[in-house]
Amino acid sequence: MPIRELAALREDAVALCGELARIELARARGLRAPSDAMTIVRAHPLATSSDGLAQACEALASAGTPGRSARLASLRDFLVRVRALTLEPRAAQELWDFPRRPSVRLPGDPGLHGALAPVVVERDLPFERSRDRRAEMEDGLARASEEAIGALGASWEAAQAALLELHEGDPLQGAWALHQRGWAEPAPEPPKEARSPDPRLPAGLVPAQPPPPGDPLTEACEGFLRRTDGVAKDLGGWILRRHCDTQSRDLSRHDVLSLVYAPSFASAFPRGEMLRTCRRWAEQLRLDLGAGGHVRIDEDDRPAKPLGARAVPVDPPHDVRICLLPAVGPGALRDLFAAIGPALLRAGPPPDAPPEDLWLSDGGLDHACEALFAFLLLDPRWTKRCAQADLSRDDERAIAVAHLFDARILAAGALASREAHVSGFSGRAGALSRDLFQRACGAALPTGLAVRDLDPWLEPFAGLRGRAFAASAYRDLRERFDEDFWRNPRAGAAIQGLFARGGRPTLRELWSEIGGAPSLDPLAALLLDACA
Repeated sequence: MPIRELAALREDAVALCGELARIELARARGLRAPSDAMTIVRAHPLATSSDGLAQACEALASAGTPGRSARLASLRDFLVRVRALTLEPRAAQELWDFPRRPSVRLPGDPGLHGALAPVVVERDLPFERSRDRRAEMEDGLARASEEAIGALGASWEAAQAALLELHEGDPLQGAWALHQRGWAEPAPEPPKEARSPDPRLPAGLVPAQPPPPGDPLTEACEGFLRRTDGVAKDLGGWILRRHCDTQSRDLSRHDVLSLVYAPSFASAFPRGEMLRTCRRWAEQLRLDLGAGGHVRIDEDDRPAKPLGARAVPVDPPHDVRICLLPAVGPGALRDLFAAIGPALLRAGPPPDAPPEDLWLSDGGLDHACEALFAFLLLDPRWTKRCAQADLSRDDERAIAVAHLFDARILAAGALASREAHVSGFSGRAGALSRDLFQRACGAALPTGLAVRDLDPWLEPFAGLRGRAFAASAYRDLRERFDEDFWRNPRAGAAIQGLFARGGRPTLRELWSEIGGAPSLDPLAALLLDACA
């Protein structure tokens, strides 16, 4: 089916993208969403229907060019997620509302404190100095999260039902199909011919069949964890205990968050210097962070505004917003840099580009743009020149360990999400999630939070492969423009070339352009080198 025959479906999908973007913008700004899930489903009967998804799958199967295939795959990936929303709109709405609903009760007089919204607790928790108080906040958040397990389970089942409509096999195979085009070429089917006996073997015997290829997601994630296990356990454990000022190995998730956002040297990255740091760096690179006025930053503090920064394309390429909660420390600065990349990606293409290039992309591409700029904090020369932070070597290693923990937690999340597809959204998947989290960063994950981040779309793997490409691109920029490429205008032009195509290229195509094949090895090498 030619892509032009999908005009009605593509038009409805673009309108749906706009509505979902307005909801995401409201949540990122800490405001109430302008519409609900049920209203959205009713307003877009074609994009949310099984027929619409089937049309996209049929067109993708007959696509004859790489560009058409990439755009149709992006459309299919979006529609299958929307299909899950259609199957369980009430569960989706409950999960959307949960962060703002007062449900976290902390120790103290209930009449004085009452219940707090999870988003408020999550944004304050990393900056709480008292370790005991952080533990109380995390326990309260875990207990409140247990109230949403029913909605999480319903949404998981809806996602699996939607993945079955891709006709790729079971839900796990359907989820992997969303990542395969950006990771590896589909393996050709072996010829089904009877193998002739080997004359060197006894009569009646034939050579043994080669073992079937392993699961690529498990192989990649396990390989990355194995390669970085030693540094994470030794250096990472020492830095985490040093940060918590304890010799105890009884560490928890809140300790990791505190290390990321509020290390002892956090004052070297003042809250008021975040945007100035970005401008100092961009001026050297001659990179227009505002994309000609199309990218705007909302840095207003609101009670329900979540921690970090997020890029939201409201009307790409004309209107892209970055919603930022300014905060002290390297973690907040990293979040801002991670939002700048996707914002420039959405503001980069020309206005007449196909809608898929403006709104959609390979799932790992946005994560690659996030990581490319976030990796700048791993370079001591950059932090000293652009952030004007004079850090000790141990403090520089602490920033690198925070990046390493983040990547390892993604690998753990991908493996746990895969297990949830195999064994079901159950206690077994939650137990494995806790075990993998412990392995990833040496800290305990509360039971109430164990299934919260399981993702039926295997999104943690998208984040991991995006970081892997960013690490390879970072290395390529160093080789082409020297170690301090971040102040070379010629490197800025090369980076701008990536954003100019929007969501059109897949990560596999970008890997081939810089000479390489998709692998997590460049990410491991970059992080291990930064920790050395």
